Amino acid sequence: MRQGDKDAAKSVFHGVLDKEGASVALAAYQLGQMAEGDLNYAEAMRMYKKAVVLEEDKPEYLLAAGKMARKLAEFKQAQEWLEHLREIREAEGDGANLGNVLNELALVYKDQFQLAKADFLHRRALDVREKIFGEEHQDTAESLNDLAFLCREQCRYEEAESLFKRAVDTREKIFGKDHPDVAESLNNLAGLYRTQARYTEAELLYQRSLEIKEKTLVPHHPSIATSLNNIAMFYKNKGKYFDAELLYQRALSIKEKSIGEAHPSFAITLNNLVNLYRDQGRYIEAEPLYYRALNVREKIFGRDHQHIAGSYEGIATLYKNQGKCAEAEHLYQKAIDIKERLLGKDHLSLAVTICNLADLYQNQEMYQEAEKLNSRALYIREEILGKEHPSVANSLNNFANLYRLQKRYAEAEPLYQRALSIMREKFPGGHPKVDRYQKDYDELKQKMAEQQAAATQEKNHV
Repeated sequence: MRQGDKDAAKSVFHGVLDKEGASVALAAYQLGQMAEGDLNYAEAMRMYKKAVVLEEDKPEYLLAAGKMARKLAEFKQAQEWLEHLREIREAEGDGANLGNVLNELALVYKDQFQLAKADFLHRRALDVREKIFGEEHQDTAESLNDLAFLCREQCRYEEAESLFKRAVDTREKIFGKDHPDVAESLNNLAGLYRTQARYTEAELLYQRSLEIKEKTLVPHHPSIATSLNNIAMFYKNKGKYFDAELLYQRALSIKEKSIGEAHPSFAITLNNLVNLYRDQGRYIEAEPLYYRALNVREKIFGRDHQHIAGSYEGIATLYKNQGKCAEAEHLYQKAIDIKERLLGKDHLSLAVTICNLADLYQNQEMYQEAEKLNSRALYIREEILGKEHPSVANSLNNFANLYRLQKRYAEAEPLYQRALSIMREKFPGGHPKVDRYQKDYDELKQKMAEQQAAATQEKNHV
């Protein structure tokens, strides 16, 4: 391995696997590390599992296995290993190693939308790291950043902004103002502003983040591509499709040269570009690229992973927009099956796919089927996020639109009102969705007025 002869090293490690003793677990762990470096996550997981089975109390093996299980969306397994590692580290006392596992375990709970547990663990990890390292340390900044993401997920925007700003300040004190880690923190703060529709502030931070990376990193560094991808998403949301396309293409070119096509990050940017084509109605260009992204993901994650479900969903939406309803329904169902099997039947990611399928049924005037799915999505979102979350408002608005199409105006009206109330409270400075929901509600009021006028006219005629 030190000589760089990976093939010879793999051969020797494989020769140890059928032996006995601690060396077998070490060989499996090293093979897992090599497979992970090669982006062969399925093989890495297989080797890490073997190492943990052979030495179930070895911290290095548990951490590597837990992280890989999270990456492969095997959240229950990740939780089991990391909880065991947490017990080991807590027995040692409040050290740096405990802070690491608490933070990693918090991310696993966040991925399962067990947000209260994630919040507790992130805050404890931050407390441990601040006590050990102080406020000006990279691990402390990492905890601030991860806790901020969680707060954003819960719509606690003021707290999220404060934490992101603290992470920026901490990294500036450690590294100076022109450092890639500072750029990453600025990028995260920009993402929060974009969520809040604070577009002017977001764009300034995105551009500053990119400038720092371009000044401090080599021209084809993957981190530059990540910034380009994020700015492209921002432009897409603003309807600046031409600018977004140029940035996506530049990001793809950088990733192809730096990390290659067979990398999850390449597939993400490729998928974003294809979504842009789809939203512009450029279906002929989009379809082969969707399948290209799907093939990349299948090579990395296998065929039973939430990223595969995401690819199916993207292609299904493409077919839905083209009026290919049968093909779209089949792929939405496949995506739902994968998510239910991997994530459970009450996962937030599942609610998104269910809403998309409901919209497909609604377009076909299959209102009963659409209503059942919208009801299920609303239940999932309220249970996980609470009743005053923007995602809940989205479900309420979908329900109201469905009722309006069926001329069930009296049932639609309170749902529109509740959706608008949630969004106005969460985004007092305004938000594009507030405008869209208001437009939908105005159309309902117009329909109700027309219905009332027709009823009055008929009564007068009689």
